Amino acid sequence: MRCLAVCQDELVIRMLDEILLPGFEIQFIVENRPIGRRLHDAGIDVVVGDPRHIDTFVKADLTPGTCVIVEDNGRRSPRKILEAIRDAGGTLVYVLGVGTATNTKRAEDLHADFPDMAR
Repeated sequence: MRCLAVCQDELVIRMLDEILLPGFEIQFIVENRPIGRRLHDAGIDVVVGDPRHIDTFVKADLTPGTCVIVEDNGRRSPRKILEAIRDAGGTLVYVLGVGTATNTKRAEDLHADFPDMAR
């Protein structure tokens, strides 16, 4: 199965790559070019782009059958990212709450706006 992961934390990216790679074809979308370059040099499949824009997901070849994991570290709302994924045709979306900053209320609010999203 193909999977896109929208992550900005290098530790989370390396962990997901290690865990998911045997069973999934995984590609990461990051905003930060230096992190993208470092991960690419480490052999991790990375696309550098703004995950709040639809064209980033179109370039990453998002299809309705592509599993998408979005990291929510609590610093910024993932709402715009989820809208871009939905507008680009993504349907299998999971939000990964990372750290203590994520909370149940935030997850419930996102789920109310994006009922197909798994949390």
